[in-house]
Amino acid sequence: MYEKITTERLTAYQDMVREYDFLLDQKEKIIKKTNTLQAIDYSKDRVQSGNGQKTTQPEMYAMKLEKINNRISELDPKIRAEHEEIKIQISRIKKWNFRKVLVLRYLEKWKWNEIIQEFFWQEDDYDEAKDFKYKDKILFWHRQALEQLEKVSDKPFVKIEKQLHF
Repeated sequence: MYEKITTERLTAYQDMVREYDFLLDQKEKIIKKTNTLQAIDYSKDRVQSGNGQKTTQPEMYAMKLEKINNRISELDPKIRAEHEEIKIQISRIKKWNFRKVLVLRYLEKWKWNEIIQEFFWQEDDYDEAKDFKYKDKILFWHRQALEQLEKVSDKPFVKIEKQLHF
């Protein structure tokens, strides 16, 4: 079963990737903090039970890390599958510049100014026209590419290795 790739689906994919990147960053920060911890002095830091439960700093870091790792392992297969599906559907678009704009924007997470520079840096009037003429052109290509992506992803598609050859 396949679903049409819409702007909403691409936005949802970007949100998943942003959350994934945020979690990886948080994980890295927690690991750095745990490396600076010293051994626990249980004579000063008693763990209590009941409503006054108290957790040590290393335990708190371990609980946060476990929560982050669970969410990362939940997101990872979803992101990989969605990435592959979007990549396959983008490859079905005929115009190379439309494909490139979508790949750079959604799969490689480039910013608009980086995409504009990638396409037009060699133009003589790039410095003067990058924020107007070339930005408008890239955004126009982006709109057209999204329309093309919705059209091609609406049609059934089978990967080449799964097609029958006679």
